[in-house]
Amino acid sequence: MSNFSSSSLFLSHHVNLFQDQGISFDRYENQGDQPILLDAQLRKDRIQFFFGLEGTTRLHFGPYIRSIDSENITFLFNPLQEHNFQIEITPNTKLITLFIPLEKLHKLFTTEDLPILSSDHIQQKIYQDKPMHQSILLTLLPLYKIQINKTIEHTYYYGKFLEVVSLYFSDKEADNTSCPFLNDENILKKIKEAKEILITELKNPPTIAELARKVSIPEYQLKSGFKELYGNTIYGYALAKKMEVARKLMDVENLQVNEVAYDLGYSNPSHFITAFKKQYGVTPKKYLMGK
Repeated sequence: MSNFSSSSLFLSHHVNLFQDQGISFDRYENQGDQPILLDAQLRKDRIQFFFGLEGTTRLHFGPYIRSIDSENITFLFNPLQEHNFQIEITPNTKLITLFIPLEKLHKLFTTEDLPILSSDHIQQKIYQDKPMHQSILLTLLPLYKIQINKTIEHTYYYGKFLEVVSLYFSDKEADNTSCPFLNDENILKKIKEAKEILITELKNPPTIAELARKVSIPEYQLKSGFKELYGNTIYGYALAKKMEVARKLMDVENLQVNEVAYDLGYSNPSHFITAFKKQYGVTPKKYLMGK
């Protein structure tokens, strides 16, 4: 049974690889020249992975849009509230989805293996985007090419499911490409300190050179370690946080677009509008209209 409702046209490009005990492992490909929309649900009792292998996928939560580009992963878990949303798969896009009940994760992994299962995190909403490591990419790519004998198909795809989940949550990459600077506790502490500085100085964030000087580590260590730890560049992380603040100012304090722009340090509101649209796929005005 598919996780999404969709047109029969699209079903020819959809393959359910594995389905058992609430786990659903699916492969999608849009070979047409038009985007395809699928209705989906974010449930409180399961986690959802979206693996973008090629092209662009967009998750539509009302006016809020989350983009998944090529070789990127989006992880969704919201134990507090269920949401209906739409998945837009653009032309020439390959997407793999993996939905897992939280109860099943408990049976497969210990709290030590997966911190998300601990009592401290189990009631926290987690929406996470990060680049796809080579080990996961190499695990998923064959799913579009390989022909599996029907007699071993179930076992093969279950093994792939376990491999992908283990690689995603692993602290150390299977191909040993993780950033070596993160093995140094002192550098790790300084990178976390740099993140806190960015958050407190969002209105006028320091340059990378200034930030490196403030935490007393070389720029290359800061850039490499920051991206490995937070899954984004320093500039990208600061921009994403800035846009989060912008949404809160519009949602909670009901500020207008120009007010938000100036409050966040933009001398020209058009620059803010461009940044907001790049982050969320809609202009601030359209976002406010959709509230």
